[in-house]
Amino acid sequence: MKSFTLAASFLFLLITTTVVKGNGRFARIVLFIESEAELPENCKSRLGSLALRTEKFLADGFEQWKRPIERSEVFARDADGQVQVTVVKGKLLQAKGRAALPEIRKQAINGAAQQLSLRQSGPPVIWWIFYDYPDVEGFQGGARGTGGIAINAYPKGNALIDLNSDLAEGVLNDMAIKGTIHEFGHALGLPHTGPRPALDLGNSLMGPVNKAFWKRTRTNDTRVYLNQASAAALCAHPIFSNQPSPNPTNPSGIEVEGLEFAESSNGKQVLVQGVLNIKASAKPHSVIAIDSERGEYGDYWCRSYVADIDAEGKFELAINEPFEKGRLFLSFAFDNGVTTSDGKTGYQQNSSVSASYRTKNGQRIFEEIE
Repeated sequence: MKSFTLAASFLFLLITTTVVKGNGRFARIVLFIESEAELPENCKSRLGSLALRTEKFLADGFEQWKRPIERSEVFARDADGQVQVTVVKGKLLQAKGRAALPEIRKQAINGAAQQLSLRQSGPPVIWWIFYDYPDVEGFQGGARGTGGIAINAYPKGNALIDLNSDLAEGVLNDMAIKGTIHEFGHALGLPHTGPRPALDLGNSLMGPVNKAFWKRTRTNDTRVYLNQASAAALCAHPIFSNQPSPNPTNPSGIEVEGLEFAESSNGKQVLVQGVLNIKASAKPHSVIAIDSERGEYGDYWCRSYVADIDAEGKFELAINEPFEKGRLFLSFAFDNGVTTSDGKTGYQQNSSVSASYRTKNGQRIFEEIE
């Protein structure tokens, strides 16, 4: 589930949706198959059911963390109200395995844009590309601005995606649905953020694969949730709005004053506070802390925390499950949909505001603050 950062010249920034009444931002599903191949059985219904399950999963997460959104139907629909799935047929001349993904991306987007008569004007598209092609494997997802691309293998089997089943349950686990929607999360701009054990909510969407989660937790828990940090980062994304909006710009002049990291008196928490000063039109609504364990486990297991930012820019945040050795990264979510630490570093690229800590003689020592 490796994420990637898309260069400014990537195609999705050029090919965008046509301007329509209301919000014309949509995620669009494309199925790429070999030129001579027959369509997989019931493929449009299957991918449509995956889109519906994704919309419901995200809407449930926003509701869980009390992050209201205006629009939950983010995938483009046909005239009859069904999720639109565009089929593109093509031919890969040489590339195989993961190396074929760039060519699939190019052919799929070019072909879909032509079929859908998409123009260069209008908001960026979030493309969700599925391939059913011999000798190709791999997956990836990434975003730039409010556009993005996710690429996945077409789900195995013939079953529809049940709206109410856990993402790691039974046939959904067999079809790798949790990992598939994980890549779509990257296309929305989400980084890896793992589960918080004390919350007892199961695995995080942007956390580890099911097998790794079960192995480390010694459970067979099939629950998957959108964690609080992901909900805070996404709730103002323009795709969840009913109304059209300009492409958001990165806030400038971000400065953090009085930043302090300290251990609570009982030693069970790490406390963070500061004041965010910003000279821009965008208003910050939340601070997000990512706590990464230094050692054996990577970013799939990092723990995230969220706190509100008040009208004066003040924030106070409690890290309730700190590690023995960790590194904290702070980012700030704004009401235009941008999440950043400094107006330059994207949310997927960690943060320029950070601190390392370690435990010595039962006390946490903070080694650096940037």
